[in-house]
This record gives sequence, C-alpha cells and structure tokens, in this order.
Amino acid sequence: MRFTFKLWPQETTWEDLRRGWEAADVEGFWSGGWINDHLLPPRASEDLPILEAWTVLAGLAARTRRLTLGTMVACNTYRHPSLLAKMATTLDHVSGGRLRLGLGAGWHEREHEAFGIRLPPLGERFDRLEETLEILRGLFTQEVFDYRGRFYRLQGARLVPKPVQEPGPPLAVGGAGPRRTIPLAARWADLWNFPDFGFDPDTFRERRSLLVESSRLHGRRVEVSVQFRYSGDLGEVRERVAAYREIGVDEILVSFVPPVDPLEPVRLAERL
Repeated sequence: MRFTFKLWPQETTWEDLRRGWEAADVEGFWSGGWINDHLLPPRASEDLPILEAWTVLAGLAARTRRLTLGTMVACNTYRHPSLLAKMATTLDHVSGGRLRLGLGAGWHEREHEAFGIRLPPLGERFDRLEETLEILRGLFTQEVFDYRGRFYRLQGARLVPKPVQEPGPPLAVGGAGPRRTIPLAARWADLWNFPDFGFDPDTFRERRSLLVESSRLHGRRVEVSVQFRYSGDLGEVRERVAAYREIGVDEILVSFVPPVDPLEPVRLAERL
C-alpha cells in the first residue's frame, strides 16, 4: 500500500507550493502527490487566490524527480479531450513518465458561470466524461484515431509523440456514485478514488465490491484508493489507515486543506 498527498493550489503561492513538493520529493515517504483543478476556490470565498492546475503541474514536474504527480481530479468541462490528451502527453514527457491523470465530470456551478463555461446537466456531464475517457485511450494507443460520439468527433487525429508511459498515463476516476462513476472507473480507469470526507468504511466496502465486480466483467483490475482530509489528529489518521488497509486499498491519499503549511505532509510522514 502506498501513500500520496494532495496540496491544493489555493491560498498559497507558487514558491510555497514548490517548497512543499520538493521537500516531499526528497523525504521519501510519499510515493506521489496530487492537486485539484478549479478556477475559483471550491466552497470558499472567491477572493482567495488559486493557481491553475496544469500550469502548476508542469512547474512541479520540472522541480521534482521521484514523485508521481497528477490531478485529483481534472474538471472535464474545462478542456476538449483532444487538447487534454496533448497536455497530458507533454507533461508525461516533462516529468519523465510520472503523470497520473485523474478526471471528474465537474460540479462547481459558480466557477463555470463566472468564467463563461457551460456546465451541462448532470447526466450529460457523465456522458461527456465517458467519451473523454474513450478518446484519451484511443489517442494514447492508436497511430491514427477517428471518433464519432454524441459530443466529440475526431477525424484522422494523430498524437505525436506518444506518452512516455505505455499505454499512456494511468487514468483515475474519482467519486463514489454507484450508477455512473463506478461503472466508468471499472471500464476505463486504472485507479478509482473514493472520497471519504466523513470516515465511512462501510460505504467504501460496498462500493469497492461493486467496482471489483464491474471491472471483472470487462476483464480488468482497477486499483483502489481512498482520499480523506487531514484534520491534524494523528490518531485519526492511523485509525483510518488501519480500517482501509483491512478492507483492501492500493493507495491512501491524504488531502491537506488550505490554508496549510506546505511542509505539513513531511511532518506527518515523520510521525506515521
């Protein structure tokens, strides 16, 4: 079982964010890090500073050597899947094959409204996400890729160069929804992330079983991760880790909610 962290690019500066990631890269406990993807701070004042996710990742990729890095999760409504594939491939080269690409359907209504980006109805958002996952797989693996979906169409698309990682950067899908999210993860993702912000091992056990059953239908095995927010309580962290280790996870993701000292992941690693 591996451990990853999330330092949000919110209520911070590039210098502090870089300092936290560089320290974690050297320290050795964490196998990788994640950032979220928003244009306005989620569930917080719009006056708070927030940096753009993919630009930040490119800088972090150039300043680290060991950590995997990625989005947990990138908002699918912000970028056309073909552009996202090109961005991910470029970042995979910049990082030397360390990118992990997490995706979500999108939810933050206010930031879409503020920046003039359409937020489709929920069902359409998941349909678009499914097409994006299929397009990413196709562009990563096929020399020439054609696609005709309900929302996206590609004709003779070539992704050159291909990503460093084969068959492409690992795809992650985050969310606990049993009707759309887990079936999408079972079919397309390499990693499913369960966001547990209330410590609910029973629900996780149930959804994990659903994922395992669904992925077997596609002849696949999808890795499982759990994400929870760090409260500063070491005992709580240990309790959660023990509970999820017993149920069965491949990755524990600890999210450090801002405002936070960027060296806090290193301090926690020293205590675990």
